[in-house]
Amino acid sequence: MINFLGFRKGQVLPYRLLIYILICSSFFTVLGTSVQLYMEYRSDVGDIDQAMSQIESSYVDTISASLWDINLDHVLIQLEGAKKLPGIRYLEVSDMTSDSIEPVASVGTIPSTEKVIERVFVLKHLVDGREIPVGQLLVVADLENVFNRLEHRVFVVLLMQGVKTFLVALCILIIIYYMVTRHLQAMAEYAQNMDIDNLERPLVLKRSKKRKKFDEFDQVAKAFNDMRLNLIKDIAERKKAEEALRQSNMIVEKSPVVLFKWKAEEGWPVELVSQNVTQLGFTADEFMSGNLKFIDIIHPDDLERVSAEVKMYHNSNIDHFKQEYRIVDSAGRVLWIDDSTVIARDTEGTILYYMGIVTDSTDRKKSENELARLRNLLKNTIDSMPTVLVGIDSKGHIIQWNRSAEEETGLTWDEVKGLPFIEILPQLESEHELITEAISKFIIREKQKIPFISGGTVKYKNLKVYPLLDSEERGGAVLLVDDVTMKSRLEEMMIQTEKMMSVGGLAAGMAHEINNPLGAILSGVQGAERRLSPALPKNVEVASDIGLDLNKVQEYLDKRGIIGYMRGISDAGRRAAQIVRNMLEFSRKSESIRGPMDVKKILEKSISLAANDYDLKKKYDFKTIDIRRDYEQVLPPVNITETEIEQVFLNIFKNAAQAMSDKDFGDERPCLTLRTRKDGDFVRIEVEDNGPGMVEEVRKRVFEPFYTTKQVGFGTGLGLSVSYFIITRNHGGDFFVESEPGNGTKFIIRLPSTAVL
Repeated sequence: MINFLGFRKGQVLPYRLLIYILICSSFFTVLGTSVQLYMEYRSDVGDIDQAMSQIESSYVDTISASLWDINLDHVLIQLEGAKKLPGIRYLEVSDMTSDSIEPVASVGTIPSTEKVIERVFVLKHLVDGREIPVGQLLVVADLENVFNRLEHRVFVVLLMQGVKTFLVALCILIIIYYMVTRHLQAMAEYAQNMDIDNLERPLVLKRSKKRKKFDEFDQVAKAFNDMRLNLIKDIAERKKAEEALRQSNMIVEKSPVVLFKWKAEEGWPVELVSQNVTQLGFTADEFMSGNLKFIDIIHPDDLERVSAEVKMYHNSNIDHFKQEYRIVDSAGRVLWIDDSTVIARDTEGTILYYMGIVTDSTDRKKSENELARLRNLLKNTIDSMPTVLVGIDSKGHIIQWNRSAEEETGLTWDEVKGLPFIEILPQLESEHELITEAISKFIIREKQKIPFISGGTVKYKNLKVYPLLDSEERGGAVLLVDDVTMKSRLEEMMIQTEKMMSVGGLAAGMAHEINNPLGAILSGVQGAERRLSPALPKNVEVASDIGLDLNKVQEYLDKRGIIGYMRGISDAGRRAAQIVRNMLEFSRKSESIRGPMDVKKILEKSISLAANDYDLKKKYDFKTIDIRRDYEQVLPPVNITETEIEQVFLNIFKNAAQAMSDKDFGDERPCLTLRTRKDGDFVRIEVEDNGPGMVEEVRKRVFEPFYTTKQVGFGTGLGLSVSYFIITRNHGGDFFVESEPGNGTKFIIRLPSTAVL
């Protein structure tokens, strides 16, 4: 029967499928029938239970009343009516008021089978509000009809279900054949007939063309065809690869790359080598014969290093590495080679062999050495420049950085490489437009005297921008930054010197002009004092002639304070004359005339000059500073140029006044202590203030030219450096400073005494 469906002999799947379908269908048929019969059985039993309930509710009371009245005919009528209910086969009534056990009335017959349901109902009658038992009702229901009907039902249901199961199984088998089995047969036949020479025929299943959905067999067929196409492609690629390999072998034989395969044995015997090894000065036969090992051609000076590196890579489980070393060819020439090696290992990590490519890099090595020499020469040239040189690309990123730039910024090339130059040299941010213009327009631009402020010090730089254009036409520029601070300061100092010379000349002229009225004032005051004094006979004589008592005049002048006024005028005139003399001496051009001088007098004269200095009076109020003197009484003179030493002391006083003006003294007063001592063959002068002091970094730099902690415009940074030059170079002395933050500052000068000179 199965053969007509197209199943072939030897096919197991259809038979197994049919058996499984029949077994499953039969199982579910029996299960379904059992459930159905059980449900019908429960329904029939339920009908009997319902009949019992109806007898209890509808017949028991009536039968009880009839039995009480001893109306047995009526009892039989009630029993006949109850017997007509479903399943009821026998009913009997017994009288509980008599001693007889025989029923008083019964209908039907007692079933002979055990498949019955019995129920007993007590018959009660209500007398004077009390229920009195009068008898009992026995009801017997027969289940034989129920089971007979179920047996007949089982036969019919099983017969129908069996036929249905067989037909369904047959339909399923047919459906499976048309939907599955025949396609599997087609695919099996296609796979059996597939070979390399028959890959052009695709797998096509016999299916309806009206189908719209793509199902699993379509996917399998597509997978077969994709596999077929992949095989075709893979075969084509293999043929292409074989051809490429053949061509590659030809290329290798003509290329500078030599292929090697070495045995993992001592001396690295060559197992395989390309024919173009002749370019290294050897033949393939020399290596393949075993007479020449690879280790034999390595330069003796490189052999130990190469062996150690290979051992290191071996022990480190590194399977691909590169080396550069020298070999000696058969003619004795030394060649540089690049060696790229791969280590082949088994599953346990044991080395099987080495494979690699070797390239003659002698010419490249020479070029690299020459390039390195030129690069080093260029770098040394750039680094030897005192000018800061910074190379930038078109985006402003640093691509060159010389040693002067490192010294200027404290940053190395590795720290600034690739960073925007504005981040490293923020002082040039204002010149960004100038630099951009030089790059974009390819023109040289420059700007002079750009102020650089760092650590309170102002420096001036000249900037030159030279545009660059590389081979790829990407813009860039070279920035040259020259420090012209010294030049600028010297120019300013020359201008200031000329101004001071002019001011000095003006001061000298003014001093001469002021001396004349001062002399008249002093002479007039002295003359007035002499003419009013009673001690002179001439005054007394003239006063007597006019009747005037000079003693009374003196008494009047004294009581009115006129004599004090005149003495004040005289003292002020003398002080003014002293100031004029000091101005004349300080403004007089120094001719480096030295002579033995008293240090104490020079200090006092310098204090007087400082007290009348305009800046010290207006800015720092020098007269409010408490001057304390601690002079050694006997000091040898020092051989000095007076005006130069006065300039030194004046510079120190100015710095002390400026420093103390920055401190809040509270209840204290700013104090300047002048101290002199004999120090061996030297005279030691100390000028100590109680100002804020200096940190160590500032203390170390106070004598540097142009170094200043003052705000821009309030000092040139030359005062103490010039003073240091005067003391050490002009007078052969020592000049140093001691200071701590919060403990004031002490300037110490040591000048040779005349005994030494």
